[in-house]
Amino acid sequence: MPDIMHSLKIQTSPDRVYQAITTAEGIRSWWTRDAALDPSVGGAGEFGFYGRRFVAKAVVDELEPQARVKWRVTNSAWPGDIIEFDLKPEAKHTRLTFAHRGYAEADQKYASATTRWGFYLLSLKQYLETGKGSPNPDDVDL
Repeated sequence: MPDIMHSLKIQTSPDRVYQAITTAEGIRSWWTRDAALDPSVGGAGEFGFYGRRFVAKAVVDELEPQARVKWRVTNSAWPGDIIEFDLKPEAKHTRLTFAHRGYAEADQKYASATTRWGFYLLSLKQYLETGKGSPNPDDVDL
């Protein structure tokens, strides 16, 4: 099974990256403005895109402060069902390693999700380094 994976350096602390990933307020700044999230293990999240034409639902499976976040997708939003964010402090930045696991094949849906995750992870980096990200609906039409 192919996994979507990305790795990037973000010029900030692991704590700030963790907060941007684990709170609805943070997610609204880089991924989608239509976000609701209970930031606790077992908590539910719902993320709407393009006027809710696309909605992803997830459950928080794992939270390790400043180190790891794991969500399990609970609806049919994507063929992949596990989303992981791993954070590691390195010198004056944080190394974010991202994975979206569970795709059965590298098809058009996989290609689209790979591109979109890359864009939104760069939006996360931009938000944390400059104060302004490009969350949906302010993103680009890919």
